[in-house]
Amino acid sequence: MDNSTGRYVLGMEVVTPTGMNLDIASSVAKADLSRFEQRTGDDGIERFTYAKIEYTQHDVLFEKICELSGYLIESLLKQLPRALKLIPLLIAVPHKVPLSKMQHWLEQSDYSSYLSTIEVVHASGPSFILHAMKSLDKYDALICVSLDSLVDSIDDLIDNAMVMSSSNPWGIIPSEGGAGLLLCRRSTISTLNLVPKAELGYIDIALESIDRRGMFRLVQRASKQLEAFGEVYSDMSNLRAHTEDYGFALGAKAERFTHPQQPNLINDLWGTMGCCSSLALIAFAIHNHHFKQEATLLMFDTNGDKGLLQLLAP
Repeated sequence: MDNSTGRYVLGMEVVTPTGMNLDIASSVAKADLSRFEQRTGDDGIERFTYAKIEYTQHDVLFEKICELSGYLIESLLKQLPRALKLIPLLIAVPHKVPLSKMQHWLEQSDYSSYLSTIEVVHASGPSFILHAMKSLDKYDALICVSLDSLVDSIDDLIDNAMVMSSSNPWGIIPSEGGAGLLLCRRSTISTLNLVPKAELGYIDIALESIDRRGMFRLVQRASKQLEAFGEVYSDMSNLRAHTEDYGFALGAKAERFTHPQQPNLINDLWGTMGCCSSLALIAFAIHNHHFKQEATLLMFDTNGDKGLLQLLAP
């Protein structure tokens, strides 16, 4: 658990199957414009639902990840205040992408002249969020980016009966994409007189929670420090483990949530985006929340990690 305060979001961006920026990706998804595709199983009958990015020039995973990271970094650099010239980059990539290879590509890219340091990691969504927030202990500001592709592993997911299909409602919609945030500390906000979009408040994570009680325990712990949770935003999927865990969490402290039976689910918009889902959830929540009250983000990573993060008005 981390109760550090003074972490703010100055900018955010996403790339999803429905668009290469947050406005388009959200609008197209909400309009329900055929955002999901279907793949026929070997029996010729069962149909598996997935969401693939079609607008990139590359299909090979590493090259696609590089292209998508370029979209995100470029957008976040445009949102960077002029006073913050050189800025560190923390980036998470899929496990199939070698860290050294991605590091080399970034160092040789056109963006390197704007980056003071580059750190490439493999990390789950909730762990990556906590890593980024702790990085602000040594940096005034930070660009954090996360990318993933469950579409690249769709065959394995189908073999393990994890994909939503015509005969299996308890599954995920494999998707792909990325998300990025421009973070800074309170001292940076005050010194440069900046206007943040939101404050990152209370955060807690549970690693490899496989007993379907991980979110329940996070909500229980948070209730000892938070009087109200506000509206719910989540990247939970249709996996039975996710829906049951969410049910237990509501059973614990439903009265502290606002309309908990109607959570805002990005899985319904873009499918399950893997390790970058938590960052995409933050970007979407900031983009859509009215901030008349708090918003609590319940993060469900496909590997079992879970996280709870509260967003506050800036």
